[in-house]
Amino acid sequence: MVDYSPTQKAMAIGPKCSGFISFCSSTFIIYYVLRSPKRRGLVYHRLLLGMSISDFFGSLMCVLSTWPIPKGEAYLAAGTVGTCAAQGFFNQTAAFCTPTYNISLAIYYLLVIVKGWKEKRIAKVEKYLHALPILPGLGTGLAGLFLKLYNGAGWICWIAPGLPNHPDRHDPSYGVYRLAFLYAVAWFIICFLAMAMLTIYVSVLNQEKKLDKYLSTSMSKKKRTNSIKIRNQAFLYVGSMYMTWLFGSIFRFMQFAGKTPPPAIIVLFVLFFPLQGFFNMLVYFFPRICRKIEVGTPLTASFHDSKVASRLRMSNPFNFRRGNKDELKSSKVASAVTNSTIGNSTTEEAVAERPMTEAAISNVSWCAPEGLLEEAPEEAPREGHTDSPGEFEKDPELVVEGMEKDAIDELVEISRA
Repeated sequence: MVDYSPTQKAMAIGPKCSGFISFCSSTFIIYYVLRSPKRRGLVYHRLLLGMSISDFFGSLMCVLSTWPIPKGEAYLAAGTVGTCAAQGFFNQTAAFCTPTYNISLAIYYLLVIVKGWKEKRIAKVEKYLHALPILPGLGTGLAGLFLKLYNGAGWICWIAPGLPNHPDRHDPSYGVYRLAFLYAVAWFIICFLAMAMLTIYVSVLNQEKKLDKYLSTSMSKKKRTNSIKIRNQAFLYVGSMYMTWLFGSIFRFMQFAGKTPPPAIIVLFVLFFPLQGFFNMLVYFFPRICRKIEVGTPLTASFHDSKVASRLRMSNPFNFRRGNKDELKSSKVASAVTNSTIGNSTTEEAVAERPMTEAAISNVSWCAPEGLLEEAPEEAPREGHTDSPGEFEKDPELVVEGMEKDAIDELVEISRA
């Protein structure tokens, strides 16, 4: 009987625990998205669904850990070459797809927040956002099968040397495949995600600076609310990737350098690597948790169920040009800012149940990042229009609809009705 070290036992048992946590987290997100027709109909949630399905399989492979490895090659190993190859395929495919879906989500955020794209327009490119992680993930997974790269890697079947047990499955270039098939991609994703979140943060901060001249002095302490929220949410997104890949990267760097990683790094690697699904769930529900704490909104409530006024007529000083594509975006922002100046007015029933300053802060500047506050030449008052600030009437031309901004809400919990 082989006498396995405590580190080898930890490598076999640890991923089962953390993998099970991630497995349950991804399963819950899948259920949460699929049970709601509204969420199923939104690109953001469908992207998250794809990521969670990928992590579902990846987490399951981590729960299995050493079981599929050929018997006698690792602690608790009870499999065959075939089971190991199967686990290696699903492990590689999921390990590639799950983090790569973060690129698709980051692109989605950039298009919505920075470029001002609407849901219908994003839906036209959705297939590419899914193809970006899925096709290369399946491609690298199948390539590993055909090249016979999958062997026992200590705690799971993945790209590993076949020696000494399987010389026919040994490829001396396995280190290159590890780098090309996964780690180089993961490191690129981490850098890309950090830059994307920084770009979004700067964009929102610039929007808030443009809005400063429209905010009253009583709201001076809340002028940077949106940028602070998105900064915190960006830290969560980037931080979750770092937590998942930090110890694995250290482990691989030491291996590439010809050094033996210490047991602590090995154990931390096998514990944190399977937790991507758990971190995804934390990031996904963080805005809801904050909203629950601050205003008591149920965690399962949709961000689209906001009671913000749906039809508002703009009054001075917001005379925006009509007839262009940015009109609706500008009107939404202006309506939020107007709300902040009308005190406790209850002209619109939809805003009567909520402090006006909170309504303004939570909805201002998120419809389109550019050209929101372009000033237009003075226009003659139209029939039925009032010049008195704070007075407004319903206008079908300025409909504030759902705004298809669910992804923004997920990112920075802006809408808190």
